[in-house]
Amino acid sequence: MKKIIFLDLDGTLWTFEKIPSSALEALELAKKNGHKIYINTGRTRCEVPQFLLDMNLDGYCFGAGSEIVINNKQVLFKPLEKRDTQFIQHIAKDSGFSLEGSKMTFTNEKNRERMCKFNTDNRMGNRFLSFPDISTLNDSDYEQVMKVSIHFDSLAQREEILKQIPEHLTFTNFLHLGGEITHTEYNKATAIQFVKDYYNEEYETVAIGDSENDLPMLEYADISIVMGNGVESVKEKADYVTDRIDNDGLYKAFKYLKLF
Repeated sequence: MKKIIFLDLDGTLWTFEKIPSSALEALELAKKNGHKIYINTGRTRCEVPQFLLDMNLDGYCFGAGSEIVINNKQVLFKPLEKRDTQFIQHIAKDSGFSLEGSKMTFTNEKNRERMCKFNTDNRMGNRFLSFPDISTLNDSDYEQVMKVSIHFDSLAQREEILKQIPEHLTFTNFLHLGGEITHTEYNKATAIQFVKDYYNEEYETVAIGDSENDLPMLEYADISIVMGNGVESVKEKADYVTDRIDNDGLYKAFKYLKLF
């Protein structure tokens, strides 16, 4: 049976937006054999480099399943409600946060200062530093905000903000004091379901990831694969653990799946 492969980005397809040559070869060979390749990422559309969009993949699931593009056509687009975004802005005003949009992401000064503290050469952090300040938002900008990323100053601040988040929104934790707020009804698993339902023929679904925010798609897909550099607790949920990304892990995963 032909497969639809859903790939996470950071730690799975690439490291700091650099894709191993063996991974590129694996993608090309799998496509030639009739399998479909999708990116399934928490990043929003404006937060990926243009070369990824130019790779002639079958589709892209952005913003944790809230925007889906198939064959260069947007087929799903569910931004946050303006009132929800503004409410989160209000309760998170003392933390570092960014409003991540499909067309443009906006970040506050505290989050920008945080990014400046890291060595962000050739990393996503550089793109965040170039994003406009939240103070420049207008009404139309709110209509394309897909999620809110937050970096808290303390556990106390984290708990105070999270207890105010409405039930129709979900917080996903990243590391110790970071995370993102998204639609409860959209995630990487619903993205897989949407794409599978889009096609009239049967496909087996495969999810490949490395971290906690990949768990929804890893648990939903027919086959789940975790990178060797992945989080140990996530590896426990995998049907198969491949090698590390920097040791041809994705290529070896595709070979294990007999995609070529």
